[in-house]
Amino acid sequence: MQIHIARNGQAMGPFSLEEVNRQLAAGTLSGSDLGWYEGAAGWAPLSSVPGVSVSGATGVTPSPAPAAAAAAPATPMVTTPAPGGTVHYPTRPVAPTEPLAIWSFVLSLLGVLGFCCGPIPLVAGVICGHLALPKFRARPELQGRGLAIAGLVIGYAVIAGWIIWVLFLGGVAALQGILESTKK
Repeated sequence: MQIHIARNGQAMGPFSLEEVNRQLAAGTLSGSDLGWYEGAAGWAPLSSVPGVSVSGATGVTPSPAPAAAAAAPATPMVTTPAPGGTVHYPTRPVAPTEPLAIWSFVLSLLGVLGFCCGPIPLVAGVICGHLALPKFRARPELQGRGLAIAGLVIGYAVIAGWIIWVLFLGGVAALQGILESTKK
């Protein structure tokens, strides 16, 4: 039986069963190093590979690890060794990003950058943000909650700026109108 060894993300081997046992006895390999052999379900600690004897101070060979521990070792699972000697770790599937959260952020930024366009993109961004937030409670695996919150914060802040701008400039215009009417 040929055994592939993985230590710190680097592949070694393949080694014969006898060679693995010699390296374990010499201390070059450890029982916690990961091993994979043809027909194995996945990578597992060497101490749980059949035929491998991990000698301790007492010389007693530990029994193989329970199936649950072998199926989920503390170290990351790796895939079949690549010919180049590197070990490729499997990628975790990335959860989808909520589109309304993206729209909330984009429309709010558009409202900031396009201050001359009026508050319509801002209002749309705030609405999209409010529609996106309940979806994160319903499906926690969704990505983009921060985008929705950022869209809401930016949207509300710029809408407040619009209101202040209209009130201030409207107030200034009204004051100028009053001053001009009193001069006549």
